[in-house]
Amino acid sequence: MEPRLKQLLEDLTHSLCEAIAESPEVHDRLESIRREGYTLNLFLDCKPFESDDETGTEDETKPPVPAPPFRINGRDLAFLRSVGIDPTRKARSRTSRQAD
Repeated sequence: MEPRLKQLLEDLTHSLCEAIAESPEVHDRLESIRREGYTLNLFLDCKPFESDDETGTEDETKPPVPAPPFRINGRDLAFLRSVGIDPTRKARSRTSRQAD
């Protein structure tokens, strides 16, 4: 990680900790989470900013990402059917729905 970015993130961490420590409401919420036996973690993501011009050229050079395969297990299928949803049924076309 770049030293400048590392310093900026450390400064942000320090500022967030101070803000949390100064808020009695946030402190109480954190304390109630701890009493329930949980530890709270806050994760931030940091990446370089891309202008609209940069993102447009990148999209043109990258191939489209295919849709992930649809997978369903027997328990999921049984549940969906129990609530009136059958994902294995062929969908009717819009024209046949309007005629019904």
